[in-house]
Amino acid sequence: FFFWPITFESFSIFTSTQVAILLGMPGGKRQANARPDNEQMKPLELWGYEASPFVRPVREKLGTLCLPHVMVSCARGSVNRDRMVEKTGRFQVPYLVDPNTGISLYESTEIEKYLESVYTVK
Repeated sequence: FFFWPITFESFSIFTSTQVAILLGMPGGKRQANARPDNEQMKPLELWGYEASPFVRPVREKLGTLCLPHVMVSCARGSVNRDRMVEKTGRFQVPYLVDPNTGISLYESTEIEKYLESVYTVK
């Protein structure tokens, strides 16, 4: 007997964890050119949800750069999703807020480029 709505949250978390293990735990090793003071930065806010394929590469990049961050979960039905729409006028993930520079941006590729340009040593 099934109850509606059926949610697959635990399935999504399980599968994303399995993929991370199979990929050798990306985000688990410090990037060679990461700034040495990254750990002392104010925590960045990453808005998204665990199973999003667009959020995952950003989480991994934050990990490899050793940047403190807070994941603001905004899965379907979450009050954080409503907060995001109030704050930005739309719902789109990933959404990064950097209190160290005052920058806020969308799009995983743009966020990754931004993190590389600000939080690495050239």
